[in-house]
Amino acid sequence: MRIVALGDIHNEDVTVPDGDLIVIAGDFTVEGPVEFAKKFLDKIEGRVLAIPGNMDPKGVLDILESRGVSIHRKTVEINGITFFGFGGSSTTPFNTPFEFDDEEIEKHISGFKADVAIFHDTPYGIFDWVGGKSVGSMAVRRWIESVKPKLVFCAHIHEHEGVAKLNDTLIVKIPPANKGRGVIVEFEDFSNVIVRFISLKP
Repeated sequence: MRIVALGDIHNEDVTVPDGDLIVIAGDFTVEGPVEFAKKFLDKIEGRVLAIPGNMDPKGVLDILESRGVSIHRKTVEINGITFFGFGGSSTTPFNTPFEFDDEEIEKHISGFKADVAIFHDTPYGIFDWVGGKSVGSMAVRRWIESVKPKLVFCAHIHEHEGVAKLNDTLIVKIPPANKGRGVIVEFEDFSNVIVRFISLKP
């Protein structure tokens, strides 16, 4: 499977490479306009799984739901692989449209299991270092430690991109698409996952 993963698009009209699956890990916009999400999805060919980010108004989630591409608070099975997604982020200092406190996140994601998870927020302590401190979600981290998915995508923190392990789970931090970056993840099975960070064309 070839997964092309983007996040933090923030109204930038980037070209999406071809893949078996396109993952969009939130922040289509900067608190709108929601119409950008429609236009962005219109130009993508192939299967899409998407979640809203903390900067996306509720109308973006409505669009994702109406297009049948939302994986926010649900699971989807593709080729025998179970995907789960949760959008938005833990609380920020900026009072953005789609935030939750960590107790809410824990309540919303509890009970879900998956092979691959798509979060907008980062797990606490992994690719979440901003202004001298960790700002990721402890609820997301605890879920990963408990459920033990094979692969997790996250976005949100623009300062980081990379790959890390949390116990046996591979964490892929998607770079911001509004800076012209994305990532391709390829595997036949989870014993050999190839991750390539790429530059996106305008």
